Amino acid sequence: MKAVIKKVDFLEEKDGKYGAEFSFRISYDDKSAYYVAKKREQDKFIAGTECEFTEEERTSKAGNKYYIVKPIYQKGGFSNFTRAVKKEQSKYSGFGDSYIKDMLVGGILLPENTEKDVEHNDIVMATWKARAFEIFEHMVELDKSLEK
Repeated sequence: MKAVIKKVDFLEEKDGKYGAEFSFRISYDDKSAYYVAKKREQDKFIAGTECEFTEEERTSKAGNKYYIVKPIYQKGGFSNFTRAVKKEQSKYSGFGDSYIKDMLVGGILLPENTEKDVEHNDIVMATWKARAFEIFEHMVELDKSLEK
């Protein structure tokens, strides 16, 4: 969602899981939400400017509803989590490419010269796709066991 930020109020500094965290109350569109930043001089929500962000409704232990906002990053900046996910995707997509090559070299997949070759490959690939998630989960578990 997009909105013009009306007011930004600093609330508190506290120690979080990854160091200091700074809490802010962000006012926009007759609403108020909370935002947590890694630095006191946050530059994502600035009063008087339009900002694009996600808004998530949450409920406190007392049953009160409140909102959390998070900016949407535009210029290719990725969080460490996103980078880690992309690294894992790259590793397993490379594994998949290598596996397809091995299936071609081993004669399991055929160069698609005839209609029969295409049908054969479709059957092989449908079977492989049905099992791909199982293979992926197995590889993840192997990686976890090696990290311990």
